[in-house]
Amino acid sequence: MVINVFKENNNITENSITREGDDDSEVRRIKSLLDMSNLKYVSDNIKYLLNLDIINDAECFAKGNNHIKTEIKKDIYRVILYIRLSVEDGDLIDGDVSRSIKNQLLFLLDDCKKRGWIVVGIFCEEGISGADDNRPEWKKSLDFCENGNTEIVLCKSQSRFSRSMEMIEKYLHNEFVAWNIRFVGLVDSTDTSIAGNKKARQINGLVNEWYVEDQSINIRAIFKNKQSNGLYLGSFAPYGYKKDPKDKYHLVVDEEAASIVKKIFNMYSSGQGASKICRYLNENKIVTPTEYKHKKGFKYNCPRFEFDKRITYKVEKEDSLVSIADNFNSTVQEIVAYNSLKSETINEGDIIVIPVLHVWRTHMIYRILNDPVYIGTLIQHKKETISYKNKKLRSVPKENQIVVPHCHQSIIDIETWNIVKSRIQEGRKVKSSKKGEIHLFSGKLKCGSCGHTFGRDTHIYKNKIYAYWHCLHRGNTAKFLCNNSISIKEDELYQIILDEINNQLKVYYDKNLVKENYYKQKVSNSLQEEVKVLEAEKLEVQNNIHKKENLISLLYEDRTNGTINLEEFTLIKNKNNMDIRNYKERLKQIEITLNNLNVKKKDKIDAENILKKYTKIEKLEKNILDEFISKIYIYPYDSEKKHRKIKIEWNFKSQ
Repeated sequence: MVINVFKENNNITENSITREGDDDSEVRRIKSLLDMSNLKYVSDNIKYLLNLDIINDAECFAKGNNHIKTEIKKDIYRVILYIRLSVEDGDLIDGDVSRSIKNQLLFLLDDCKKRGWIVVGIFCEEGISGADDNRPEWKKSLDFCENGNTEIVLCKSQSRFSRSMEMIEKYLHNEFVAWNIRFVGLVDSTDTSIAGNKKARQINGLVNEWYVEDQSINIRAIFKNKQSNGLYLGSFAPYGYKKDPKDKYHLVVDEEAASIVKKIFNMYSSGQGASKICRYLNENKIVTPTEYKHKKGFKYNCPRFEFDKRITYKVEKEDSLVSIADNFNSTVQEIVAYNSLKSETINEGDIIVIPVLHVWRTHMIYRILNDPVYIGTLIQHKKETISYKNKKLRSVPKENQIVVPHCHQSIIDIETWNIVKSRIQEGRKVKSSKKGEIHLFSGKLKCGSCGHTFGRDTHIYKNKIYAYWHCLHRGNTAKFLCNNSISIKEDELYQIILDEINNQLKVYYDKNLVKENYYKQKVSNSLQEEVKVLEAEKLEVQNNIHKKENLISLLYEDRTNGTINLEEFTLIKNKNNMDIRNYKERLKQIEITLNNLNVKKKDKIDAENILKKYTKIEKLEKNILDEFISKIYIYPYDSEKKHRKIKIEWNFKSQ
């Protein structure tokens, strides 16, 4: 009996700052400079770092309290500290976040002590760019100011507050003036109370924004260059792979997950649908890619993932751990481990907690089947931020994505990949049965009369199921547009197609065609020789173009140095430009010819690769049909001749 269902919060990441067991000298000094009774708000990471046990005042952010408050005493002002760490500012000291925060805190608090300012709030953020206008602690600090809880905002520099010129103008020169807030930056001597300081602030704002923009452009260029060279820049390796311990930009096969990827591809290529594959994986308690990453210790965050769903369950009379695990998509081992059971014996009335595994869904299967990473190809730069100011992601058009083949070891062979891609391209036209299986001829049959798709129907006669195929277009109120009125039995069609495929194999292996095959081999050799000659000529033409372009570059130097006069320069330059145009025209012709020859060569290779795999096929299966045949055209049945024409569109040129 289910008592309760809940989800554990495994999304909470560890603090990026560390805290020593006892307060060190820096922490003690920081605490001595703080009057805890005056603090209305302190960021959580500062509380953790300093081990502060204080409760923030929620009223300081309440809207409607935005009346201007005066100073506590003359020349004694309330101040908030805003601290921001990021790589762009070079803040991290040997990668130590804690040490960097403590240094900024001491620097700001010492200044407050000298001026007699009272610290009423500390806002701290780490790893966020100053160009980002959606920083949570920064926005809180603005609300704090607007509600009249402080007179001064103190930062290490103006760039810590913001690197956006728009935000500098909006707050330092407008909102802060209206709220009676003074902004002070210590390092760059920014102070809004000094009238002549405004131009310097504006110049600093522009320089800071330019810096972020230039850095963004440089980083994008570096990333694109790495991606173009086949370096993997993702935070986590795709399911089936792991990052090479010796090279973080290279992927190596994760054998455990790769075996599941192979199973998915093999099941789909053999004609089983995504829903049936999901059922198989879930029944066999195969963990999903997201859950697999978590079991391997990765802090992978997927917003759609239901982390660690738990069910509190009261054991009933006939229950066993096996039956409970099956009913709730869990495993006996998981239940035993989670409840710290000493054995697999349970009794009626026992209360146990069941960890429920995340289930496979069809979109996960299709995501794997469509990912070329499994044949060694990397597709990166699929998404990008709108700008250095706007971090919202947008999709990159396919033509602008970076595609690099042969980057790592493939998990799936190219033949299986092509079969799967062919089936996926048939798309929603190919529908699976209720059992999750895709029928043998789904997506293959077309009407020879109107060109529309054939559909499958069944009927039962004497407790036996009979299947047949017919033109769907004729059945959809368009009988006058199609004369293909008589359906074809599935058994009859099956035998016709099986015989035709075996005929292709017979021709291929027929010893009577040895001489013809010998002639074809001669033709193939001749084709190969022609390709070789054209490739050599192509290389020579490319070299000639390169030489001519270099020669023109030297001409400009000779003209500048006075080695040749203007008339000689023009004459030689025009002659070389004409040669380059002729060479480029010839290069185009060579590439067109090579492309045509390679198509012929590929057709022959494709046929060889398919036909040599089989001698005779006894049983027709979906993957075999997909290898041999692209489309099957069923023509109207001729009642007089008692014959029906069937045209097969092969995936290769018929032998």
